[in-house]
Amino acid sequence: MAQPVVAQTSGLVDIYQMALQYDPSLAQAKAQYQSDQQQLRALEGGLRPQIQADASYVNQNSISHASEVDSMDLSVTLNQSVYQHEMWARIDQSELALNASQLALKTAEQDLILKVTEAYFNVLLAQQTLKLFQSREESDRLQLESATASAEVGLASQVDVLQAKSNYDISKSNRINAENSLDIANEELMKITGQAYGALKTLPMTTKFPAYQLNLADIEQTAQTQNLAVQSALAQSQIAKQEIEVQKSGYWPTVSLQARLNDTSYDDAPGVKDATGSAISFNVSMPIYSGGSTDANVSSARFQNQKSLEALRDSKNTARLNARSQARNIERGEVLIAALREAVKSNDAFLEAAEEGFKVGLKDLLEVFSARSNQVDARKNLIEALHNQVLNSLRLEAALGDLTEQDLIAFDQMLRTTAE
Repeated sequence: MAQPVVAQTSGLVDIYQMALQYDPSLAQAKAQYQSDQQQLRALEGGLRPQIQADASYVNQNSISHASEVDSMDLSVTLNQSVYQHEMWARIDQSELALNASQLALKTAEQDLILKVTEAYFNVLLAQQTLKLFQSREESDRLQLESATASAEVGLASQVDVLQAKSNYDISKSNRINAENSLDIANEELMKITGQAYGALKTLPMTTKFPAYQLNLADIEQTAQTQNLAVQSALAQSQIAKQEIEVQKSGYWPTVSLQARLNDTSYDDAPGVKDATGSAISFNVSMPIYSGGSTDANVSSARFQNQKSLEALRDSKNTARLNARSQARNIERGEVLIAALREAVKSNDAFLEAAEEGFKVGLKDLLEVFSARSNQVDARKNLIEALHNQVLNSLRLEAALGDLTEQDLIAFDQMLRTTAE
């Protein structure tokens, strides 16, 4: 008998591997990098000899002599650039552009890691929120049944029934909203992976994160130099600076070498001999006056370079503030998680006490519902804080320009197939 197929439980790394094969932004960055590689090769080809072969056939009729002469001309020409300032400057610029494309590719990889993680934990939060609301709805349903039964025998008032019905209806609406949120979160994650996935591993509420040793001064300094946005802005400023050299080529001469081998043969041409010849020449071209366009192009390139330097300064400030904010989020996240763990314990205890107190007449029904609502909120807030701590850790690594799949693996190892 065939065994049923069990859907595989996927973790963060599994989902990331799916997204790697599908993400259009990453595919675009890879294509651009490969294109820039070929562009550099094409420019470098201009420094190598350019060899060209030509052939021509001429049939010439002479009316006055009533004769016809056929000739065949074959030639091979070699052109070699000896000095061309613009070509060298554009090759240097293309190398800088290739570096910028590589940084863009790394940035796309970092962005994908963050996008996958955010979408992954959005699904987990939606799943766990739905479970909490389902549990609350079931408890409120039983509370309504109990209140209705007690009212029928005179042990509870109609107000208790209405209050229980009101809370049950709210719980039901919360559960419906949670189901909708889960559907949306699943669609968003499937949009990233491009395919269906099985159950997801979860982050237990008992998860303990390693202690973070954060030095804000070091973090800010690292962000201002290693952040990928900063490095990209630096690369763009270098490209803009090199553009000045490209435009200055209008001031420089160009020198080239040409070698030509020619062979001409004639058919039915009495007295005309076949000819073979060769020639070597050096050609020098010196610009004298271009109507001021070269000066204008150089000035424009200088202004563009100044613009890129301002963009670099802005990116450094942004990276520094972003890294500092993420470090603060991690520090506060540790304190928040500890506080929420205590909140979960105290709300669990208070709900138990409220339910017992209601049974013996020491607590009213409103206190039970309030305690149950607080318990759900405390658990939901703790789950969300744990997820945010993972995200903030990855965001800090991204701000420092050091986010890789290894960071994802470290948190993937904390996930479990069932919630604890």
